[in-house]
Amino acid sequence: MSFTSRALRMLHACALFAVFLPFALQAQDASGRIIGTITDPQGAVIAGAKVTITNTDTKVTRSAVTNKDGQYQVLEVPIGEYSVTAEQAGFSKTVTSPQSLLINQSLRIDVAMKVGATSDTIVIEADAANIETVVATLGQSVTQRAIVNLPLNGRNTLDLAALQPGVMPANSAAANTTGGGLEFTIAGGRPDSITYLLDGGINNNLLSNGVVFTPNPDSVTEFKLLTSNYTAEYGRNGGGIISEVIRSGTNDFHGSAYEFVRNNDFNANNFFNNLNGVGVPILKRNQFGATIGGPVLLPKIFNGRNKLFFFAAYQGQRQVSTTTNANVTTF
Repeated sequence: MSFTSRALRMLHACALFAVFLPFALQAQDASGRIIGTITDPQGAVIAGAKVTITNTDTKVTRSAVTNKDGQYQVLEVPIGEYSVTAEQAGFSKTVTSPQSLLINQSLRIDVAMKVGATSDTIVIEADAANIETVVATLGQSVTQRAIVNLPLNGRNTLDLAALQPGVMPANSAAANTTGGGLEFTIAGGRPDSITYLLDGGINNNLLSNGVVFTPNPDSVTEFKLLTSNYTAEYGRNGGGIISEVIRSGTNDFHGSAYEFVRNNDFNANNFFNNLNGVGVPILKRNQFGATIGGPVLLPKIFNGRNKLFFFAAYQGQRQVSTTTNANVTTF
């Protein structure tokens, strides 16, 4: 086979990969949707209005047009902060303040437009209540602020699930059946009957049905726990759904570095060790890592700004531990 033929085949393979990769990524995306109604000052609906949603971090936009009932919806929207812009002839352009779209949420943002010139812009500063009013699924989201700021012994993000109603620690025998370190049940279900999703893809061990991979907290933007009344896109297990989403890059470079330290020099000895002259048990644990994210700087000819981003995270752990036991005499 000539060099030219091999080059052409490689070019064809790369082209097919570039074509089908977006569809594969879209199918595994953990996203939500934004819906709402556009009205005039008297509350009458406005048909044919142009609606644009904008991610405030990446500046990526999606557009829709209201139907005869003044309603719009934008599907398969990645989670994040979004503002909505409504435009129609005879009305001032109206922009809402950013609202948080959570995993699998149907976020309703209604816009009331005012009569005026299309060159005028009205910014609505009032915050909408972030309450799910469209679907009846019961569950709760844990956002990045709670994930990063709350103390996690062992830095396992899923430990925060125990803070939610209906979640209880499992006994050790049940927990061992999962094989992934899971130690809780949801709404009385078995520990091995939970569906784990990572960026929309299945994250269950095929043998034990436990969780396969748990990202470090600094790389997770949100995870959502669903307890009952799942919508049609869920299946597989009936003991609960846990969906995690990895952080994304933005148009600005951002990163972090951290180290968490536990050392026996910081610890006090227990009473019986002191009574018997036994030293403090040794536990030296260092958990360290870093994250970085930002835009992929492509040449201008590719028009890549606001379209391609990256995010990377690393975490390591070093631990040395010993156990000391003191003999206790009872009478």
